[in-house]
Amino acid sequence: MEHMLRVVENGQAFTLEAEYDGTFWFVKIYAHDNGEKRRRFTYKINHPKDEEAACQRGWELFKERHLNGTSS
Repeated sequence: MEHMLRVVENGQAFTLEAEYDGTFWFVKIYAHDNGEKRRRFTYKINHPKDEEAACQRGWELFKERHLNGTSS
């Protein structure tokens, strides 16, 4: 099962997709620029209980590492 989350941060749109392989969650983060969707990062996460928690953790990691922890 795949779960998607859309986030807008400082005017930039992102989509997060979480997929479980039976052991780990793989959270892919895509940036949307001028109608184009481009994958920025994939995080391998092993502790979240569900897709929503995996997406939230992936977003926290991405935001901290690549958006300097800023918030809209």
